[in-house]
Amino acid sequence: MRIEVSEEADWKLFEDVARVIEKGLGGCWKERLDSPDQRYWDLLVDEHTVTLHLEHYLGISVIIPDSADDIVRKVCVLLKQPTCG
Repeated sequence: MRIEVSEEADWKLFEDVARVIEKGLGGCWKERLDSPDQRYWDLLVDEHTVTLHLEHYLGISVIIPDSADDIVRKVCVLLKQPTCG
């Protein structure tokens, strides 16, 4: 499941979203990959990996495994997104 956060690739917004989902889901970062036009940060939440992704032309999104419906709901609430999927 992909949750679109923003159509803009705003690095400050990315870091704000990272703090919100880390605190709200209680996970820990297992990897943070940054390049000039992309960022991939993987948050380990229980047995699931939640990926926060920024790409210059696509914006910011959160990628959650299909088997993690509870995490999808929590992220939608944390980011004040409409109910997903």
